Amino acid sequence: MNDIRAIFTLQPVRIDWRGTPLDIRRPSALDIIEALEMSKSQPERMYAWFVFRHLEHAGKPVFPTIDDALAADGHAIVELGKEVERLYGEGRD
Repeated sequence: MNDIRAIFTLQPVRIDWRGTPLDIRRPSALDIIEALEMSKSQPERMYAWFVFRHLEHAGKPVFPTIDDALAADGHAIVELGKEVERLYGEGRD
């Protein structure tokens, strides 16, 4: 089981992605609501939205806009989007 305190206090998760340290901001209640809305209205953009919304490097967003995420390498966005998506299920175990 994950550290429940880290989940509740939204401590970021550090990953090493292709040699670069990245932080994934854990989802808040508002993030969950907006993710549900996005999944209904634009499901084809979900991974890009996850990455745009949650991925940080050196304390700053990797992608300032969702359009920037959509313009990036699709395989990378899917790979990173799955890492973010995993955090939406944290604490259910």
